Amino acid sequence: MLKWKKWMSLSMAGVVAVSLLAGCGPQRDGGTTAKEGGKEEKPKQLVIWENKDANHLKHTRKMAKEYEKKTGIQVKVIDVDILKQQEKLTLDGPNGKGPDVVTWPHDRIGEAVIKGLIQPIEVEEEVTDQYNESTIQAMQYDGQLYGLPRNTESIALLYNKALMKQPPKTFEELIDFAKKNTDPAKKKYGLLFEGENFYYDYFVLDAFGGYVFKELDGKLDPADIGLNNSGAKRGLQMIGSWYEDKLLPPGLKDDTVNGLFKEGKVAAVINGPWAVKDYRDAGIDVGVAPIPKLNGKDPRTFIGVKGLYISAYSKNKYWATDFLQFLTGKEALQDRFKTTGEIPSRKDLLEAPIVKDDPLVAGFAGQAAQGTPMPNIPEMGQVWDPIANAITFVAKGKQKPEQALDDAVKQIEEQIKTQKQ
Repeated sequence: MLKWKKWMSLSMAGVVAVSLLAGCGPQRDGGTTAKEGGKEEKPKQLVIWENKDANHLKHTRKMAKEYEKKTGIQVKVIDVDILKQQEKLTLDGPNGKGPDVVTWPHDRIGEAVIKGLIQPIEVEEEVTDQYNESTIQAMQYDGQLYGLPRNTESIALLYNKALMKQPPKTFEELIDFAKKNTDPAKKKYGLLFEGENFYYDYFVLDAFGGYVFKELDGKLDPADIGLNNSGAKRGLQMIGSWYEDKLLPPGLKDDTVNGLFKEGKVAAVINGPWAVKDYRDAGIDVGVAPIPKLNGKDPRTFIGVKGLYISAYSKNKYWATDFLQFLTGKEALQDRFKTTGEIPSRKDLLEAPIVKDDPLVAGFAGQAAQGTPMPNIPEMGQVWDPIANAITFVAKGKQKPEQALDDAVKQIEEQIKTQKQ
């Protein structure tokens, strides 16, 4: 399973002790579109499906009670696995048993829209301006807004403070460090990551001008693939050089990366928040920082965003939209951060002491803030394996980057064509 999928079910709750926030009930912070006596009759009840996670449920149930106090609308919270909600909604929605509000990772939005499971939402610009731009972008499909973001996650640079006092400012400096601190015979490395996984490599191709699908006016064009343009090929050439210089061993998987890092044999790794608790439990003094500048740019890693959406079968769109804004308001997401440790999507919270003053959280948050959402159109499913195979061919010296990427994109195009038939 690709590492980016891990964020769907894991939080940083066990990673970082977040005790800076005193519990407090949420207050609406600007931009709401729903008012008493609005366009739609107030329902007696709203139903939300929340992920089957103890901390997630604890937070949402608390917010449900606060919302009832504010509006008089009861909120029923039902636990449904975050990756099974679409399947369940397909069955329950038409039978009138479905919820008003659902939640899942943003890369599943395109599939949900095509299946007719969720509906576009309408909020004021002052509402969307409250969130990090990349997270709002993640909530859009085909130029329309389908949800509001709650939390975000990205990979970053994790380093052993005993082996690396301060992270380098540029990736070029990081590679120089790796060359001076790598001895494969002793299984000692300056830098390791799962280099044949496109999720981890995307920022390299992006830094030189590669892209997955061309974006225009908020829409992704699956007919315009930029994974074999000159920039992408230059990026893969760089990745290939790390294998040629023995900085990365071919076939490297995350279990090996994690094992060597916990043994104190690796100075730095590129990984996500899901790895931190394991590292700290092994006695490693871990630091987290955004990935150093590459080609003079802040690396744009793939980010994943958990969003809230309104079921297409809900008869309470007006108040469900109001509830979405309530759950993604400043006070609500402060409480969620305290309860779950998930990095909030709001600009004001990313700049707040509760996030900025915690170096581990701030490192991931800083990288996520400059990241780019994984494409959320169904065609993205045809990209992962061909590009991963291309990287592997280069890592093992079986193909040159140019040929490997040309072949991969040809395969992606053929698979997308078959998918649409």
